[in-house]
Amino acid sequence: MHRFLDICKRIQKDEVTNIQEIKTGFIDSQAEIGPDYKLIQLIQEFKGREERTLLLGILTNRGTYREEGGSACKIDGKESSVCIQGIDNFLVSLLSSRLFFEKTIKGMVGQEEIELRNLSKEEHIDYYRNELGLRRYHGNDKKHKFDRENPYGKGKIGSRMDLHDEEAQELLNKAIDIKGRLYAKKNGNYYAFQNERDIFYHGYRADDLGEDIKRQLDRKFT
Repeated sequence: MHRFLDICKRIQKDEVTNIQEIKTGFIDSQAEIGPDYKLIQLIQEFKGREERTLLLGILTNRGTYREEGGSACKIDGKESSVCIQGIDNFLVSLLSSRLFFEKTIKGMVGQEEIELRNLSKEEHIDYYRNELGLRRYHGNDKKHKFDRENPYGKGKIGSRMDLHDEEAQELLNKAIDIKGRLYAKKNGNYYAFQNERDIFYHGYRADDLGEDIKRQLDRKFT
């Protein structure tokens, strides 16, 4: 359960930009999960109050949904209330059996086999890093200097990047995609982030943006 909560905490961090919420079914905290042992007792054994509150919220009232009619979904031969929700999304699972150790989990909807993307271990988050929208800032200080524009090559000027790496990472997490490039705004200045490879980006001041892009950023970043 600790590992399940760690995955949920990681998903909720700003670094995961493509997940808006964690949805759960309706779970009875008084349900017995062992002989004379209820789910609420397990939750209460978590030492930190913050962790207890977070876990209880995720399991009982975090983004809950009501399952509507339609074909039943089964995982490992058992009906699952979250299986349908996991299609085209992600399933966050508890390592309660070997089935949930895998990065994909097969299920059945009617006669059709489906495959769910599963998150139950840290390596799963790394495997799905692009789908989850993880971004890593990697400053290019040879091209983009901190305090000045930088001439490089023949007739080329590199815009300054006047944010420290930690600030730039925070802004990159909030940046929005416009026309295939990530942009953001901070302290009245506009910034662009360019993908280098995989999930790594460098950034720079983008003072020459078109008015249409500026208007979109002005609405998003107040």
